[in-house]
Amino acid sequence: MNPAPQQALETVGRARDTELAVRIANKARAALAHERTALAALAAADAGASHRAIGAKLGISHVAVGALVAKARALPPLVEGRAGRSPLHIAMRHAAGEIDRDTLVEALATWPPFAPPDTLPVGLPDHGAALPAPGAFDEVHDALVHGYLDEDVYDAILRRRAEQQ
Repeated sequence: MNPAPQQALETVGRARDTELAVRIANKARAALAHERTALAALAAADAGASHRAIGAKLGISHVAVGALVAKARALPPLVEGRAGRSPLHIAMRHAAGEIDRDTLVEALATWPPFAPPDTLPVGLPDHGAALPAPGAFDEVHDALVHGYLDEDVYDAILRRRAEQQ
């Protein structure tokens, strides 16, 4: 017997949600892997390896190695005792399956460098939009928009932050 159309549509919806979750997790894993490759290239360069030798190991040109090393140098440092280098980084680690929900909520709810409003950059003169400071709570919202967090986790983070105040 064929399922009723409504049941079949519900199955389609669940399949799509599953596929979307896998795509988001894979996107986070790929970004984290690329970051780790960049950091490894930086460490090799700092240890004295040539960009050509690093490129040979990675299968990329020495010019691409230079860009990779520059990208690694631009990463914010890891925050001592934290699950990542920024709120978005922590959310990506959760989406990739590296940290659990409780660790995620605690890390983001207690993230220390959330900048007070008076330290946010001034708006751009040609656009009038203010850029969030690195590590600002805006990154938590961005993680929600990118799918690295769901609304239940976002709400749990907000509740936990409210309890602290």
